[in-house]
Amino acid sequence: MMSGCFGIVGCGYVGSAVASYFRSKGFEVTGTTRNPSRLTYICDFVDHPRIYRAEDSEADVSFLDGLDGLLIAVAPTLTDSQEDTYQMVYGKGVPALINSLNQRSTDRPLHVIYLSSAGVYGNQGGAMCDEITPPDRSHSNNAILAGAEDAVLSLNSSSINSCILRLGGIYGPNKDIASFICSASGQIIPKNGDHIKAWIHLNDIIYGVYFAFQNRLEGIYNLVDDLQLSRRDLSNMLCARMGIAPVIWDNYDQPDSHIFHARVSNSKLRALGFQPSVRSMFDFLVAA
Repeated sequence: MMSGCFGIVGCGYVGSAVASYFRSKGFEVTGTTRNPSRLTYICDFVDHPRIYRAEDSEADVSFLDGLDGLLIAVAPTLTDSQEDTYQMVYGKGVPALINSLNQRSTDRPLHVIYLSSAGVYGNQGGAMCDEITPPDRSHSNNAILAGAEDAVLSLNSSSINSCILRLGGIYGPNKDIASFICSASGQIIPKNGDHIKAWIHLNDIIYGVYFAFQNRLEGIYNLVDDLQLSRRDLSNMLCARMGIAPVIWDNYDQPDSHIFHARVSNSKLRALGFQPSVRSMFDFLVAA
């Protein structure tokens, strides 16, 4: 028996994994991709694959009417300049999708989950941040990301409620960030090693999305693991474990760089009963 109808806009690395999980739970899953060449690929884990470009004013959005839940998991490609793709995906695409949701031809209850980035906190000087910490809009990419969040939070239909999950940097199957960091052993990396990043395992994104849907969460939540280390401290610990030379980090910021330097708290989700299954990438290494 089907548990309901769930849609995923953006079946990339994260979206496809969420689709597989929801399908395993008995949901009828609709999944979208922007790229026609990926349509056959997503057929393996969704019931109803579709080509959909949110920023296209002619796009068919009728699939939104039959959903009980919707995950917005869009992400820019690497083919164009970063600012241009951010503007297309987050500055135009997300608001257009939200507008389509507001104009649905049904009052069927719908829960919307939007995957954002903890990077919106920007440069907080390494201070602790929670969901009431304002985003740092000083960089254009952050401003675009924060604007997309504003669009999601503006959903005003009486039949729709929404939440935002701010993700840390993603690691997990086929994204072995620890090995990638260690591959720079002994090399000089032109990034500030003092900056603190947030992280999250792919499995906990899946579980976090399911938790948000099951509890019909509203508002903003940080979906990050427990690790709160600087790039330097993290790489030093990883390299020491491997018995290799440390990574050498620059101690200054590159001009016009997109800075993320904050300790991101996950206590709000934890207080609701959500517990990360992987507390840090060190646990992931042990499990692997």
